[in-house]
Amino acid sequence: MKRAWIGVALLATSWLFGLNYYHQADWLCWAALVVVGAALLSGVVERWSGRVESAIALALVLSAIWLAPWPYRAAPLLIAIGLLPAAVGVSHRLTRSTGPGAAVAGSILLAQSLGLMLYEHFTARSHELPAVLTDALTGVSHLLGIESAVDENNIVLHTMRKVHRLGATWELLFDPATFCFLIGGMTLVAIRAWSIAAPDRWLRELTVAAGKLCLVVLAWLPLRAGLFMALFLHRALRTEFDSPLDLMGQFWNPCVNLLFLSGPAFLACRFLRMAGGGKAVASAGGHAMPAPTWRRAAAALAAAAAVALFVAGQFWDPPGARKTGRVAVDERHSNWERTDRAMDTEWYGQMSAYNYYCIYDYLSRFYEMSRVTAPLDDATLDRLDVLIVKTPTSRYEPQEIAAIVRFVERGGGLMLIGEHTDVFHTGEYLNEISRNFGFSFRYDCLFGIDSPFDELYVRPLIAHPIAQRMPPLDFEISCSLDPGTSSGEVVMSATGLWNLPPDYFATNYYPQVFAPNSQQVDARPDARYGAWIQTWATRHGQGRVVAFTDSTQFSNFSTFEPGKPEVMLGMVEWLNRSGGPRWVNPLFDAGAALLALLALGLARRWDGAWLVLTAAGIAGWCAAVVEIRAAHEAELPMPDRARPMTEVTMDRTASAAPLPKGGFIAGRDDGFGIFERNILRLGYFIHRQGAGEAPGGNLLVVLHPDQDVPSSYRDAVTNYVRSGGKLLVIDSPQNVKSTANSLLFPFGLAVDHATNYAGTLAAKDGWPAVPISSACKITGGEPLLSFDGAPPGADKPPVVAAVAKLGQGTATVVGFGSRFTDFNMGVTGELEPDPELRKVYEVEYRLLRRIIDAVAQPSAERSESGKSVPAETKERGGD
Repeated sequence: MKRAWIGVALLATSWLFGLNYYHQADWLCWAALVVVGAALLSGVVERWSGRVESAIALALVLSAIWLAPWPYRAAPLLIAIGLLPAAVGVSHRLTRSTGPGAAVAGSILLAQSLGLMLYEHFTARSHELPAVLTDALTGVSHLLGIESAVDENNIVLHTMRKVHRLGATWELLFDPATFCFLIGGMTLVAIRAWSIAAPDRWLRELTVAAGKLCLVVLAWLPLRAGLFMALFLHRALRTEFDSPLDLMGQFWNPCVNLLFLSGPAFLACRFLRMAGGGKAVASAGGHAMPAPTWRRAAAALAAAAAVALFVAGQFWDPPGARKTGRVAVDERHSNWERTDRAMDTEWYGQMSAYNYYCIYDYLSRFYEMSRVTAPLDDATLDRLDVLIVKTPTSRYEPQEIAAIVRFVERGGGLMLIGEHTDVFHTGEYLNEISRNFGFSFRYDCLFGIDSPFDELYVRPLIAHPIAQRMPPLDFEISCSLDPGTSSGEVVMSATGLWNLPPDYFATNYYPQVFAPNSQQVDARPDARYGAWIQTWATRHGQGRVVAFTDSTQFSNFSTFEPGKPEVMLGMVEWLNRSGGPRWVNPLFDAGAALLALLALGLARRWDGAWLVLTAAGIAGWCAAVVEIRAAHEAELPMPDRARPMTEVTMDRTASAAPLPKGGFIAGRDDGFGIFERNILRLGYFIHRQGAGEAPGGNLLVVLHPDQDVPSSYRDAVTNYVRSGGKLLVIDSPQNVKSTANSLLFPFGLAVDHATNYAGTLAAKDGWPAVPISSACKITGGEPLLSFDGAPPGADKPPVVAAVAKLGQGTATVVGFGSRFTDFNMGVTGELEPDPELRKVYEVEYRLLRRIIDAVAQPSAERSESGKSVPAETKERGGD
């Protein structure tokens, strides 16, 4: 059975290829490792379930194949593949060997997935090794002849070129692949012991084998760390003096981690002797007296209930009763990300976009918003339900901090929004508050391992209520959170990241991340890598606290990108709650433990118990997932709108035109970032519609449509307009793959792509005379815009924008869309437009107002010029 340990090692490493734990998933390598690993595990089971039991187990795992995401889906899928031959009565030498092997591999993957979640949760709280283990690793390096020392939480390694401070982390000593190998090995010896041992001896066999496996892995860990340090130094010494040092890749390279698993796999082959001849026997009876049917049914039911209760105990978060929704933003202690000046059609430049006015205005549609401009005290806070403290740039007085703590203890909700590197001392001032609740903001930056400025968060299958409605969200370089020993809940955490400390020689403390003479990020050896907490929630007294680590998310220039308004609304709504029976969660955990013991006791003399109990547990997990998600959605619904708002939906089904990511506008000649951002200047709100999502909002904008338009989507758009919605399609000769006419023909409109005119917009009805270098002629509908005179090649001034009515709504099409691309709108969103560019902006503003004002008023009161009128908000304590 030596090959079985190689199979466990392959399955353990497959997670590094299948998940974005260090790098983006490599599905081909993942599939190869899983298939080969499962093949190597064939023949490890001596006794197998009968036909009825196999059929029952197969039925129990089918729901998980549908519910679980990849690569987790591989576990129930392999179990189902292993059960299928026995369930349908197929008996062949090949199936008698490979079927059980697939089921064992699926069970090992299932256990490893749980172990990896535990590893991620543990290391996300802290990557640092205890001092005693750091000293032990230094001793190992000395035994290998490596000159080293300890500096705080780093192991200092010396070379002629540089002193390297290597992080003393759990990933260095006990990496996730080795941990998964241990978990998978434990599962293997448990299945093997149940399969071959007599009922009164299987626990003893399991204990002995598991103890030997633990000793094998523990003996390997220091040697592995020493070899990694030796390899690190070897590569440093072999690097040319004028070449950049790029040494950290070995630690997060899945292939290197697989190679280093050969050590524990070899030791397990050498020292773990599992009894049995290794021949698979398809038998429903085996050598034990069969357990009565009622005991089997009771054991399976207990196993399913145990898993369901455990999942509920870990993930169910009853939000409690809703409060009145009085929310205030503290402006007294912050000069950054202000909320008190609107980004309108009169104010341009960087600071117009780098503030929180739009998200404040958005929240005012759901809550009673106000600003705090006086020192915080009990009287001020007693009038609030939620206090938002964002990027403070001045210190809170001790009495103010005490008032905030009392506010939370009495049932208030507190949101703390931080930023990377402790810039402007925001982390320091926030920590003077947060440490009263047991956690703190780290003074670091998180970067993506594959791409430094890509940090995509995808919510898990069971998300915290705050994040339950979030589409994938792009972080814009956050710091990390240190929960310490506090009790709380991870709202958002991610893998595939590494951190760097601040650089206090830079004006913004931002670390100089690029290596000399290179575009690669300088992955320093003192960086920590793997899993990180980016949003944390905790209860304190009768109240609640949420900490968020990336303040840039909610700046005007990016706050309406996917996921960002949803997470802000989720945080405020969760904080605007009180109570909730969280005391039942420990009872669920205790009940789960008792039921698990009961299930094992009832299945003591049942040969096929491990398969049926595993399948029952999977079914219990599925039931819990469905119920918890439904409960979270019902218990924390979207808040009702208290004030009207106008929403502009940006189509992502028919259009793939580049829009900003992280607020970044690259000045491309096919991008529409400035056009999208300027929509906010009118007081409207933006929503990017997911691909295939039904159209909604007051206006649907389709920019340079170039994707196939499914008939179902065209029908949905048509019905949307007929019911009163507004459609705006922006096209141009530069959109060579245009599919605009597929959307427009139900409205009697068309873009003539055989035309390409240049001219000046006719200055009629207040429209500015803007030169247009390229435009398509529009046919059908009522003319909206035309050229001032017939350009060369035209008999008369061509219509370059038209509108058509359908039912209660309208469809508008523009044929000079390239005039609105970023390259022609100022290249960056921070530009102060000159008078000529202001005219182009005015064309956009007038176009949007003309379309929208027919069905909805702007969501903020505006003068005709676009200058904002003070919003319906209150000040707490005066200026």
